[in-house]
Amino acid sequence: MTSQRSVVGRGSSEVGADGDVTTRIVTAVAEREGVEPTALDTRLYEAIDPDALTRLIENAPDTGLTVGFDYAGYRVTVVADGTTHVEVAEKP
Repeated sequence: MTSQRSVVGRGSSEVGADGDVTTRIVTAVAEREGVEPTALDTRLYEAIDPDALTRLIENAPDTGLTVGFDYAGYRVTVVADGTTHVEVAEKP
């Protein structure tokens, strides 16, 4: 089993590694917003298919696979090794 960690933004404060990748993403964004995960206005499924993301990450732990997408005003990058980065999305 690979170790999993979540990193929030630049400067990198860590979020607990408990739960699956989708839980870590929602938790990290909620922490950046200063709200509970259930209080987020945007649902993760509005940005990406959570089941597909979970299958991709769980089935490719040693591949270096990286998935990036925008969610709730943040740029989320998930690496197959379990690392999750959440940064404020740049405006076009």
